[in-house]
Amino acid sequence: MRPIRSVFALFCIAASAFPATAGEDTTETLTSTAVVGLRGGFDSSPTNSKGERGSPTLTGFASWNYLRGTLQDGYVLDVLLVDTQYDPRQLAASRSHALTLKHATGIGETLSLQSSLAIENEQSWSRRRNTLTWRERLNLSLGSFRLFANAEARLAALNERNVFADGDFLPQDENLATLGITPGIAWRQSETEIGVSFTTSSTRFTNGIDYLGMRRDNYRLQPNLFVSTALKGATFEASLSPLQIIFPDKEFENQKSLLYTAKLRIPHEWLTLDLSSGRTVEDTTLPFAVINLVTQHEGKLTARFNDTNALSFTVRQKLEDYLGLDSTTRTASIGLDYARGLGNGMTATASAAWRRTKDTGLEAVPAFMVQLGLQKQLDFSEPGKGAKKGG
Repeated sequence: MRPIRSVFALFCIAASAFPATAGEDTTETLTSTAVVGLRGGFDSSPTNSKGERGSPTLTGFASWNYLRGTLQDGYVLDVLLVDTQYDPRQLAASRSHALTLKHATGIGETLSLQSSLAIENEQSWSRRRNTLTWRERLNLSLGSFRLFANAEARLAALNERNVFADGDFLPQDENLATLGITPGIAWRQSETEIGVSFTTSSTRFTNGIDYLGMRRDNYRLQPNLFVSTALKGATFEASLSPLQIIFPDKEFENQKSLLYTAKLRIPHEWLTLDLSSGRTVEDTTLPFAVINLVTQHEGKLTARFNDTNALSFTVRQKLEDYLGLDSTTRTASIGLDYARGLGNGMTATASAAWRRTKDTGLEAVPAFMVQLGLQKQLDFSEPGKGAKKGG
């Protein structure tokens, strides 16, 4: 993991200098916004373990979005840093860091190329993950139709604790490399878009065999149907993807799963209802399992009483199914979040949540969390600059 951390630090240094070294073209727009904040509170069971003592929590977070030009022809830098401290006698700090560099350019009137490089670092009590992802996307507009082709290369270092057996982390990370391509076509009319795509990818574990002597290399085939639309302020988007995972060395059973996403937003005067549901797959290092099938459902009702006060009520369900291990983690939660604008970009927040976690073979663990927070939004944009020609 050290090389990836070094690369991450190098890109953070480069990112801090990015605005100063950007082009001098005064016709470009410059948008630069940041959010910094602090939240403190108490979690009765930070690891969702039976008999665990509660711990105070302190979370610091910062995000920065920088755009020079436009999303269709310009440069974008996104940074997200989140660190949570617990009682050090009980639990080590957790963190989630992400940095993404994007560049889009128009090759012709109807052809554009989008490039991105993303670095992520995640550290928690049960999971350690570092990834480096490079993506290229080619878009061709033909009236109401658009053709696109994506290419992706990803390097990852992954290490997970076996929570079902009260196990520890692996002695060393599992390193994997993934290459994938996705061609597709979409049709758009007014606020509605319908399209299809097909993804094929290959994942190779660079260690050769895992700690049990098994080969985890696999191929993935995934057609995808997607649709999005809007009507009278309401928005809806959905996708359907039958996924097939093939293990050429026959040491794991081939898998077939139906993946999907669905999101619905309905605003009505001072109320907004958000509903979402999805099923995705994640890589895992747990024994006898390569794939974690994650199914999530969420409902959220937000009441905006005025320009400065908002209250949200959220219900969530999550199921993690480790295919081949016959083990699952089920989590259900409800929560309340209150936000009050204090002016000058300042916002005060208060939240409370209750959750219940059930791991296969273990007792269900209820827990609650309360937090108070304060955040500040900063705007470094230069609105006086004109829009870039052709953007």
